[in-house]
Amino acid sequence: MTLFGTNFLAGTQVGVGSVGNVAVTPTQPSQVTFTAPANPGQVGTVSTQPVTITTAGGTSASGTTLIDYYLAPAITSVVPATGTAGDQITINGTGFVNVDTVTFTDSAAATATAVFTPISATQLVATVPGGLATGAGTITIHTCGGNSNAQVFTIT
Repeated sequence: MTLFGTNFLAGTQVGVGSVGNVAVTPTQPSQVTFTAPANPGQVGTVSTQPVTITTAGGTSASGTTLIDYYLAPAITSVVPATGTAGDQITINGTGFVNVDTVTFTDSAAATATAVFTPISATQLVATVPGGLATGAGTITIHTCGGNSNAQVFTIT
């Protein structure tokens, strides 16, 4: 991320709310580029943190620059836990915010991406994709917060 301003000096730190500080070396007095610190595992699915700059002259007020941190999703249940290609299943859990993929892995470790419909931050409906081998496999969900746990699902 690049921040623009004035009087950025050597020894500058970028503060990201309660997540922490990142030491940076500005290459220009009016611009600083930094990598946001890793997700600290905050409470809640989404945590928005304000950004500040600290130099020898002091700390800026937190302005309109904010960084959103997302927790990885977690699957708690799949109903039903078995199905064939084309069946719709309900996936329950937490952190289903901005889901971008639902992946089925079959007994031979082949994967297929499912078509899905978000219902809420704790539930979505997915269609079992075709082309997978029968037997025990898993389902995972991916969001910008990362990958979920692998929940057991049997393709019949």
